[in-house]
Amino acid sequence: MSGVEPEAQPFGVIRTSETDMIVDANPWFAAWSARTLDALRGRALSSILIHVEDDLFQGDQWPGPLIMRHVSAPERAVMVSRHPQPGGDLLVVTEATERYRALRALRASYALADRTASRLALIIEASIALSTATGETELAGILAQTAENAYRAEHAVVVLTGDDRGAEQVAGRSPLDDSTASALVGLVDGAQAVVTVSAPDEADALVPGLGDSMRRAGVHAILAAPIRLGEEVLGAIITFFSHERVFDQEAAPLAEALAGQGAQALATMRLQARLAHAAMHDEVTGLPNRRALERAVPATTTGTIAVIFVDVDGFKAVNDRYGHHCGDAVLREVGQRLRAIVREHDLVSRYGGDEFVVIADVPSRDEAHDMARRICERLRDVYEDLVDAALGASVGVVVASQDDALTLDRLVRAADQAMYRAKSAGGNGVAVGIVG
Repeated sequence: MSGVEPEAQPFGVIRTSETDMIVDANPWFAAWSARTLDALRGRALSSILIHVEDDLFQGDQWPGPLIMRHVSAPERAVMVSRHPQPGGDLLVVTEATERYRALRALRASYALADRTASRLALIIEASIALSTATGETELAGILAQTAENAYRAEHAVVVLTGDDRGAEQVAGRSPLDDSTASALVGLVDGAQAVVTVSAPDEADALVPGLGDSMRRAGVHAILAAPIRLGEEVLGAIITFFSHERVFDQEAAPLAEALAGQGAQALATMRLQARLAHAAMHDEVTGLPNRRALERAVPATTTGTIAVIFVDVDGFKAVNDRYGHHCGDAVLREVGQRLRAIVREHDLVSRYGGDEFVVIADVPSRDEAHDMARRICERLRDVYEDLVDAALGASVGVVVASQDDALTLDRLVRAADQAMYRAKSAGGNGVAVGIVG
């Protein structure tokens, strides 16, 4: 280029026409662009250099300096300042590859910070919502929706385990087939940590057949986090992406935070459920206890309610001879036999000691009396696997119509009095009570 010592220039110089075609350039720029000077002349500047999207300045009108990158080597960049000249522009070009790399890293860092802040806000909102959830299904739904929003996933599911029910998908819809989804839950359970899969090709090394299942479902990536409390895994949050996804450094920690909040809420909910169950159920037999009976509202479709009061004859002798451990086994057996006689919607409760109360929906008084007799006969059967002692039952039964407007407490007391009449008559029998 005239008037300049080209070999001494530690920078590039380009002269362009009014239409931004390269008229001339110096050897530095020719070497940087990997083209000869002759090959550069007459080419459009945009065929060699283009603006980078990450630059701080954008737009067609730019005084510079701006960052531009090599068309065919996008990792290489230069700083370009443009100076208007008669008939075109003069561009001064300096090496900026490292600057561009640092700018991209800074941009990525800011973008990560923005994503992290947004995700944290969602997790805080989820924490508030989780504290008000009234059941496991609602809780799981909150976790699935939060995960889907936080990671902009197309699908998210929550699988819960526990209470000897195995793994059960409680919220969301998995795009994968059931068998593969179950295997993925097993993977999370075994890994005890967040699992990320950025491509189907990575998946088969984790779960056989998972990659093919992802391809069939159009799933490109998966992020799965165990819902874990200590060493106990209570379930998993699994997100599915139908677009290409590379997980940033905060993806796993934030998933762990969300899953951790879910685990705390779930554990609290289950503890409260166990405490509520314990307060209303007998520890020995697992049946509803006297407190539950007092709060029961008999459900009936026939309009006729039978209340049957049962006392186990000979139970004290079992306790005295064999001990309370054996006595508890007998009580559990009595409860099971009572449950086997009544229908699913009828109530069997342990009233206290060796006394049980049955509340049943019956079509008639005759059916109620027949049920009481069957209870008496069934409890008189041998307990040879448990004790070598004679047992029986004294049973009192009363029947009332819903139209009688009688309280449950009154019916239970009437059945109790009838039971005592049966016991006073020698036991192993049924007495019918009357509610006046």
